[in-house]
Amino acid sequence: MLLGLSALVAFATLSACSGSTTTEATSSSEPATTSTQGRVPTSARYMADMTAADGKTMTIGISVDGAEVAAYACNGIDDESWFFGEQTDGRVDLTSRFRDTLEADFDGSVVTGELTMNGVAFDFTANEVSGLAGMYTAASDGVRASWVVRPDGTATGVQFSGFSEGNRDFDPFNLDEFNDFEVRNDVRPRRNLGPAGPIEFDDGKPHAEINGVGVEPELVTGTFRLG
Repeated sequence: MLLGLSALVAFATLSACSGSTTTEATSSSEPATTSTQGRVPTSARYMADMTAADGKTMTIGISVDGAEVAAYACNGIDDESWFFGEQTDGRVDLTSRFRDTLEADFDGSVVTGELTMNGVAFDFTANEVSGLAGMYTAASDGVRASWVVRPDGTATGVQFSGFSEGNRDFDPFNLDEFNDFEVRNDVRPRRNLGPAGPIEFDDGKPHAEINGVGVEPELVTGTFRLG
């Protein structure tokens, strides 16, 4: 049998991407603090909307704090991926728990790179954002929702609520026994994913609901980790 849902929600690739709209998430005029050591800000957030060659869409958020990097990508419907790691000389090369990949280069207020989700490549140029824009996530009763909020207040998010049963049991914390083909065709399809509900900022703080329960999503920084 699979691990309990409450344990599953704690790890990396869980979240949510819906086309919800916020009310006051606008960019601040205050720039991020920039390191004098190079082209990577000491603390900054970025986001981009992407379209693949086959027309599929994806949204990504990236946060950096010193060397630490966290990123979240989702399509607002039924796919998502978390990435965690470090940048070296302004370069990141990360692989998610479910074998998605993120390769990118920082250049001050811009991050350029390629995201590969379930074998589909998305080229992107992510601009720096501030104010209430960025990545957010929250959990309730074993279900996790995550969002990427744009400077104009709109958001894309996905909700993860565990795994469906299959012919083969597995430990989601250790997928080393699976090759890339097995992860893509056996493990990934068993994730229960759907659009996240709206995230709102009526009083300047994030608010949302997960299955009717009110939650206060947290802003994802470069040091954020799941699990």
